[in-house]
Amino acid sequence: MKTVALFGSCPASGEITLATPRISMPYTVQKIKARFPQGCQNMLKLRFYVSPDADCPAVGKPNGHSMLSDYGQVDYIVGDQDSKSIEHETEVEESGSFLKVYAENSDTFVHAIDVQITIDDKERRF
Repeated sequence: MKTVALFGSCPASGEITLATPRISMPYTVQKIKARFPQGCQNMLKLRFYVSPDADCPAVGKPNGHSMLSDYGQVDYIVGDQDSKSIEHETEVEESGSFLKVYAENSDTFVHAIDVQITIDDKERRF
C-alpha cells in the first residue's frame, strides 16, 4: 500500500485541479482522506477523479471518472474543521493513470486542500 498526498489552495470563488504524478501500474484505490480547515463552512467541495491524462484545466472539471459518482446522492464531499475518511475501493486496470482532486470554492476566502489517497499496487502483490 502507498499513500499519495495532494496539497494546495483553492482561490476564493474559484476552482482548481490537483494531480498526482503518473502512476505507472494498475492499482486499487483503498481510501480517500480529506481535511477541512476551520472556516470552510461546507463551501469547499472536493471531487476525486481517476484520469488518463495529466491535464489540470484552469476552469471546469478534469477528464476522467469521478470516483464518488457511482452510487452517492452527490459526487463530492464538504466539511468544516474536520476530517472525512472514505473507504472506497476503485479498481484501476490501466497503467499510466493519474489521480486528481477537483476543488470548487464558493466562499469569499481562500481555502487549503489537504487530501491523502491510499492505493494498493496490483503488480506488487505476492
